[in-house]
Amino acid sequence: MDYVVVISLCFFLQNVYVRFQTLNDLWKCLPADLVPFSDQWTHIEIVILMENTPLLHAELCDLLKMFTLGYGRMLLSFFIFSFINMLFSVYIVLNSYELSGSKANANVFKNMLMLSIYAQCVTFLMSIITFVSFINKKRLEMISYLRLYRISILHLDIKRQIKMFMNQISVCYSDQISAFGFFDINLNLVTSWNYNIGTNEKSPNDIETKQ
Repeated sequence: MDYVVVISLCFFLQNVYVRFQTLNDLWKCLPADLVPFSDQWTHIEIVILMENTPLLHAELCDLLKMFTLGYGRMLLSFFIFSFINMLFSVYIVLNSYELSGSKANANVFKNMLMLSIYAQCVTFLMSIITFVSFINKKRLEMISYLRLYRISILHLDIKRQIKMFMNQISVCYSDQISAFGFFDINLNLVTSWNYNIGTNEKSPNDIETKQ
């Protein structure tokens, strides 16, 4: 079931990422300073493309909102149970020294099993977080293009389109992919998990030292 969940999530996120990448490539086709060229770009063509690009961007952001609504509960359950499995695996490995020497083979097998479960959970979670981070990066990449233009010297129509698009991107970026609204899925989760797991890893040693 874990494989089905992760593969379906990554497949959808990869498709959305490619669409954001295509949108950025489309924007790169515009002239460097948004100045019309008689043989390539006219003023009307530039304005039309700048009107259609925010519409495409808004539709992609709506897809991400639908993804959060549709997969939110499943993501929340998946992340919680994966985190519990990781903690449990670490706990079993750190407390394996309590087993007697006659059960050494069983001890090694149990450690290998727990480590494989831990590695699987980390791989699955990092795959989802990485895809989401790539999408967020592409969503913000458009702002870097817009900030390169000297808005003061542009035509009024183009200036208006740029300002509207920048406001739209800022609003859309606030709608992060989340686990049913409990937490946003981003690389900050990795830092918090490492801190929590590191704390749990130290606790058995601290107990043994006190004893």
